[in-house]
Amino acid sequence: MATKPTEYWPLTDEQRAIVDLCRQFATEEIRPRGREVDEADIISPVDIFHSAAKVGITDFMLPEEFGGGGFSDVFTQCLVQEQLCWGDPGIGNFVCSNGFFADPVLALGTDEQKERWLRPLTGPHAPFTALATTEPGSGSDSASITTRAKRVDGGYSINGQKTWISNAGLADQYVVFAKTDPTERSKGVSAFLVKKGVEGMTFGEPMRKMGQRAIVCRETYFEDVFVPESDRLGAEGQGFYGLMETFDISRVVLAAASCGAARAAYEYALEYARTRTQFGKPIIEHQAVAFRLADMATRIQSAWLLTLHAARQLDAGGDVTGLAAMAKLQASETSMFCTWAAVQTLGGWGYSREYPVEQWMRDAKLEEIEEGTSDIMRLVISRNL
Repeated sequence: MATKPTEYWPLTDEQRAIVDLCRQFATEEIRPRGREVDEADIISPVDIFHSAAKVGITDFMLPEEFGGGGFSDVFTQCLVQEQLCWGDPGIGNFVCSNGFFADPVLALGTDEQKERWLRPLTGPHAPFTALATTEPGSGSDSASITTRAKRVDGGYSINGQKTWISNAGLADQYVVFAKTDPTERSKGVSAFLVKKGVEGMTFGEPMRKMGQRAIVCRETYFEDVFVPESDRLGAEGQGFYGLMETFDISRVVLAAASCGAARAAYEYALEYARTRTQFGKPIIEHQAVAFRLADMATRIQSAWLLTLHAARQLDAGGDVTGLAAMAKLQASETSMFCTWAAVQTLGGWGYSREYPVEQWMRDAKLEEIEEGTSDIMRLVISRNL
């Protein structure tokens, strides 16, 4: 069954070109390095990122007026993310990580801030970036963060601790969310732009993770970190609004990433089932295996269609908070099912590190957790019915 991600809506020539580029890059540069990067564990593949930057993949989603590729629509971002994460989920998300930094800057930033913080992300020598949101005691409840941004002469002094920060330590630029009014929940959250190397900002050791090891996470500490008022994003108390708008985009894009991982697992299992013989015939002719593959194909198609529908609605300016949560929930659980099903189809070999499906199963689990767990997604959906 065809699962190509370009068949549902007509694409422009420019969209076809970027999808073809990413398919080639995923095939030639990402897929062959997946196992190596996974086993390296706490070392991000910066060479792959720089190779992607040279051909315009790391900045394709940034506006043209700031030097980017101009594909700011979420639909195209989904097409790209699906292809890259077909190559390898962790590397694919790592290559496009600057887009997650850019979203709150685009949502809340002034023209001067966009020029100063986004233009450096374009071109062949793009730096790395990070979002500093999650805290040891907050998890998916971003309104309950305790990192404090206190007003001082000329700006703010930030104190607090963040955890599970992707690219922390590696990144040169950060969007940091902190409370400017600790008596409020969401209305007390503000966003700040911070550069690596500022006095008082330090990092913990790399965190050991189950999967998606291409993205190294560290705890990040702020001790009297001074941020000038000019580096606050939006007004005081607007940070949570910018974060929620970012979540709507990132959840849909991560849904596309999950679809890519699911498609990779399905295609691998399908090829194995066609060539592996047991009891005198290819295992695809055994009903249990054939039905499992049918379930995989069906779930992938439904998750992908829902993801692209959410992307289209988001690009049209609709209120898609519930729909974005649906897409992420459906796609992430589809990815988890399909990678499990691939391991099951390969049997003992699927459990072996000789084949990539066991790694993809570990990678897929993160998509059910990041940017809101599946439980949180169900809660968001129920509140937006």
